[in-house]
Amino acid sequence: MEQLAVIKYGGHAMDQADLAAAFAKAILKLTQEHYPCIIVHGGGPQINSMLKNLHIESKFIDGLRVTDAATMQVVEMVLAGSVNKDVVARLAQAGVKAIGLSGRDAELLMCEPLDIKLGQVGKITQVNTQIIETLLKAHFTPVIAPLANGINFACYNINADLAAGAIAGALKAKYFVLISDVPGVLDGEGQVIKKLNRTKIQELRDKGIIKGGMLPKIDSCLNALEQGAEQALILDGRAPASLSRYLLTGEPLGTLVEA
Repeated sequence: MEQLAVIKYGGHAMDQADLAAAFAKAILKLTQEHYPCIIVHGGGPQINSMLKNLHIESKFIDGLRVTDAATMQVVEMVLAGSVNKDVVARLAQAGVKAIGLSGRDAELLMCEPLDIKLGQVGKITQVNTQIIETLLKAHFTPVIAPLANGINFACYNINADLAAGAIAGALKAKYFVLISDVPGVLDGEGQVIKKLNRTKIQELRDKGIIKGGMLPKIDSCLNALEQGAEQALILDGRAPASLSRYLLTGEPLGTLVEA
């Protein structure tokens, strides 16, 4: 498992058919080259659409969804249901031996409440890697919905970036890759920053350049590295082929986050 890649999959690479197909082909190529992959997917747009249909307002604090009881029911239904199975089906169509599960299965992810203001949003406290390791040994590609068991085994919503980072750290993955809708972390002039370390990240936070939805992405990279992942990369999901190019050739793409 020394080439293990944990990939957070989200954005337009999920909801545009051509990009989703290209992503699936990239995963197939990696697995054929003996780079086992774990995919942790998001589903924000799909959740927003369902909440809108049900007349439930979406609220966010620092890029994290405020999740009350009604919202939690929708989040679980969408992430563990339609979105997870759609990702698995697209991968299977490309020839990938994919299997879907959520962080609640086999107590894969355990959590505690992150902040009372966020409701049922969790901070991961434990990653039980046994089920993932079993699936990888059988040459399956796990596709994980970012949900976790919390207090009294209630369902908690986990930011997909943070869930993927926790899994990457727990498995000491060689690569942790965040598929995003931007080419990487951008500076104040809109240019991609090729490399970031903790000092530079804090400077950009203080200046308000790293903000909103980029905050959990950066935090997930740092957490993954601290827990044992070797490399963390924020990559443009609008060019899915760049995923296999980076992992197979080392071609510098996106933003590389260093501890």
